[in-house]
Amino acid sequence: MSDSRGRYLVGVDVGGTFTDCVAMDAGGTMTVGKALSTPDDYSVGALNAVRDAAGNLRLRDEDELLSSARLFFHACTIGDNALLTGSGAVTGLITTKGFADTLRIMRGRFTDGVPESEIFHLSRLDKPAPMVQRPLIKEMDERVDYKGAVLVRLDPEQVARAVDELVGEGAEAVAVSLIWSVANDSHERAIAEVVRERHPEVFLSLSSEVAPYLGEYERTATTVFNACIGPRISAYIRRLGGRLRERGLSGQPLIMQSYGGVLGVEATAKNAIGTIESGPSAGVTGSAWLGRLMDLPDILATDMGGTTFKVSVIRDGVIEKDYKPVLLRHQIYATKIWVESIGAGGGSIAWTDPRTGLLKVGPEGAGAQPGPACYGLGGVEPTVSDADLVLGYLNPGYFLGGRLSLDAGRARRAIEEKVARPLGLSVEAAAGGIYRIINAHMSDLIRRATVERGYDPRDFTLFAFGGAGPVHAARYAAELGIKQVVVPLTASVHSATGLVGSDVVYQYGKSERLQVPAEPERVNHTFDEMVRRARADLVAAGFEETGVRIERSLDMRYRYQVHELNVVMPEGTEPLSKQELDGVYERFDDLYERTYGRGSGYREAGKEIMNFRLTATGTLDKPRIQSYPLSSAAADGALKGRRKVFFEEFDAPRDTPVYDFDALRPGNEMSGPGIIETPVTTIVVNPSDRAVVDAYRNVRLLVGG
Repeated sequence: MSDSRGRYLVGVDVGGTFTDCVAMDAGGTMTVGKALSTPDDYSVGALNAVRDAAGNLRLRDEDELLSSARLFFHACTIGDNALLTGSGAVTGLITTKGFADTLRIMRGRFTDGVPESEIFHLSRLDKPAPMVQRPLIKEMDERVDYKGAVLVRLDPEQVARAVDELVGEGAEAVAVSLIWSVANDSHERAIAEVVRERHPEVFLSLSSEVAPYLGEYERTATTVFNACIGPRISAYIRRLGGRLRERGLSGQPLIMQSYGGVLGVEATAKNAIGTIESGPSAGVTGSAWLGRLMDLPDILATDMGGTTFKVSVIRDGVIEKDYKPVLLRHQIYATKIWVESIGAGGGSIAWTDPRTGLLKVGPEGAGAQPGPACYGLGGVEPTVSDADLVLGYLNPGYFLGGRLSLDAGRARRAIEEKVARPLGLSVEAAAGGIYRIINAHMSDLIRRATVERGYDPRDFTLFAFGGAGPVHAARYAAELGIKQVVVPLTASVHSATGLVGSDVVYQYGKSERLQVPAEPERVNHTFDEMVRRARADLVAAGFEETGVRIERSLDMRYRYQVHELNVVMPEGTEPLSKQELDGVYERFDDLYERTYGRGSGYREAGKEIMNFRLTATGTLDKPRIQSYPLSSAAADGALKGRRKVFFEEFDAPRDTPVYDFDALRPGNEMSGPGIIETPVTTIVVNPSDRAVVDAYRNVRLLVGG
């Protein structure tokens, strides 16, 4: 369809259970698609989701939609799964002589990423398994000092022998992390030349490119993780790109990064670590985008899918970032959107603790295969989705718009055999227990993300997305005193929605320790080098220099302390004056006390700059989300039927109205109890709540009326 080429923005997000697709047309209207994820080859599920969206658009097939796409965005879980399952590439490490045990030594603190319940049993804890086996670590007789001066020159013949030995021992990827490469990366680049010349098929990861920051442990861990998942990510996105081109896509797919922007295939292949948790990051980006349209600056973005429940914080319209996230109990340098998660989703398995006889839910899940018992795909364990079905929240004949029928009999049998009978409860009482426990888990996580970090959850609007989220959101919001829940129009595919609202974003950094007040000339010189690289990269990606947005920031801390905070500078690239830098230093003091409490700042110690950071954004043209005039008509016109539903406020199931979301109009209101069914999710309106459809066709739940 040559007349429609460039008509759509298409985003596809691969989740643990489902793969989601959103297609947005030039007028801002969004159409969704959904398919089961295909772990054996995720590109199959991606194309199935595109095919479903094409069908909802009444197009012939996925080829017609892809040939009509202006841009194709993608978020995938390939890297996450490779690390979690230990199926990443066999990785070798080249480091400076005397530093082979850096990864094993860590920082002496090995409780990062350990559940609270286990931290209390330190005597039984051990450090995580080594990321690289000792025979695959090679030490080089080289040394650079902290000023960048070469003290011991690199021997190319020693490098060649080491590389050949690594490949001979099965290494598919090589990570290179030398001491003080942040001050002088010439030796790392020399090693890279040897690897490319002798073994061009080997994936290469350099610390000076992936994590150019002080801290040899974190820098080395980041470089190794990048090498471990790099071959898998590269192979997948190139294979997907080829299949998309075969079906009519004119450009390359743009891959979501964990810091909230997209990059092309080659840039992503080089910096594979950026794809970790890119799907959840897209959901947060979508929440911020929608929040700006709705004039909601303070948002708790909650994502409940089939496998996990995730929480992120947006304050004053700014997405919170994590510059030193923990991955598999290792702290790394890879900027990502701050996301806290637990194993709590629609597929979370309910079980009884044999020691205490108590009902537990999660963290183990049924996944996409076999899935909950009610899917009828071979699953026999009772899950949250099975409980939701038994309680009447889900319509067995209208799950995913009727494309998947749920088996209520299987759900009841699974709950009866594994939960109700062992606990001496009715099936309905057991299902109610599962529902309340999973809600408590989610409210506890939100409490940790807010109250324990100095925020009042009542000051935020809660966004509920993910396929299972709208069934539960009003309950976990009520436990926290939150008064408004927004269920986005595309709640079940919200991360895919965030993809089509993304821009191309490159990030750069450099460690340089300066005492405050620093010389403005030195600060400006460091930033100027990064600005030149950023502009060159974005111009190479097809952006005009005038269409590039650049944001500079500094990681700062009080002297002799360990807590660093990132302070953002005014947008632009103009040289910074002494007065402007003084303002940055004052903002650090304010930010420190907002983060750690009033009076916590230690101004007398002085301050120091630790890292320079730069974010360069190439803005992509995108339509505004379609808005509609508000109607004064009653919601009764959307009533599609009634069914018995269990609510904790009542002793018996209540005859409850069920509304067809597609028949609701912006401005429609209804009081609970009620159920709103959409083709991709179900929204539960509890007895004391009200639901309002806004101008963007989002459903706002007013908790407590």
